[in-house]
Amino acid sequence: MRAADSYFPFFRTPDGMADLQGRIAIVTGGACGIGSEIARALVVHKCRVIMVNVQDKQGTKTVSQIRDEVGQGAAIEHRYCDMTDLIQVQEVFSTLCHELPRLDLCIFGSGIDQAHFATDIHCIDAYFGMMWLGHFYASNLLWPLLRRTSRIPDAPAPRVIFEAPGQQRLQSLSDASSSDEEDSARSVYDKEVCSEIFRRSKTSMILGVRHGLADRIVKRHHDNIYALAVQPSKNLVDASSHARRDSYWQPMDLCDRILDTLSKDTSFTVRNSSRIVLYAATSPDVESKYLNGAYLVDVGVPGREKDLAADPSLGPGFWKISERAINAVLGKDAMVPWDHQWVRSPKDMSA
Repeated sequence: MRAADSYFPFFRTPDGMADLQGRIAIVTGGACGIGSEIARALVVHKCRVIMVNVQDKQGTKTVSQIRDEVGQGAAIEHRYCDMTDLIQVQEVFSTLCHELPRLDLCIFGSGIDQAHFATDIHCIDAYFGMMWLGHFYASNLLWPLLRRTSRIPDAPAPRVIFEAPGQQRLQSLSDASSSDEEDSARSVYDKEVCSEIFRRSKTSMILGVRHGLADRIVKRHHDNIYALAVQPSKNLVDASSHARRDSYWQPMDLCDRILDTLSKDTSFTVRNSSRIVLYAATSPDVESKYLNGAYLVDVGVPGREKDLAADPSLGPGFWKISERAINAVLGKDAMVPWDHQWVRSPKDMSA
């Protein structure tokens, strides 16, 4: 654990972030919404960013927009990958692990927009596959590089952040032959089912981060790496539905009517929602308060996870299920051993 004078700055707003020159970040789902704002903020502060997204055209467009704003030499690129396709995950993240000289930040924020239960190409619940399993496997493939980075002299501890995307806008699955009453009933049913699937997948993500990566891997192997779960708010409110009026983001005298106006401003709402992810990625609080395995819903605000997510006895079983799912699709040697050591780290070579 490092002291409070870590490289990463005290988090105020994205504009207040310090220079991240020389740092490298991977952002999944970075081509739109909160992900693109996170990527933009990191690039503005001179971090090299690799966006990983399933939408090729959207990714290319976002890279172009960020370069138009920051400069054509901005260090940002896009890689295609469907995070629910474990074969693609293996190919893309294994390549990144060997290509990149270091990795300081992994921000896993790919979401899924559907209003009904569905399975991915591996016959796995698509929500679970997107929010946890694909990102879990990506973190495993990248762990040797994260461990190598953590040994670079005077480098801040790498961070792995799992983002539970704001629950997607649920659309009615109506068709031309159904009545308005049938559409309404189906829409309500779809929302209830989808909400429960989302909550279950988010619980799995929190359980995997806290009692898996943090407790089982980081602490057991004494890694100087931090793993956190975050839940960006869709609105200008925290988990308790109270408007935030902290001096760093919203002035104390900001009236409710102005808040209501800003909440309808898409760009403002996205920027506000991204701050918890940027806080988890850059604030020294993460190290000084040792927030390994924490679940955060706003700056300095811990979330209230369900009993299942807070139960350490479920950790080992859930971890084994996750690894077995990967092995079932890709073979018994698909997982990189978590105790794998990079042959020679920069620290080792300088000794």
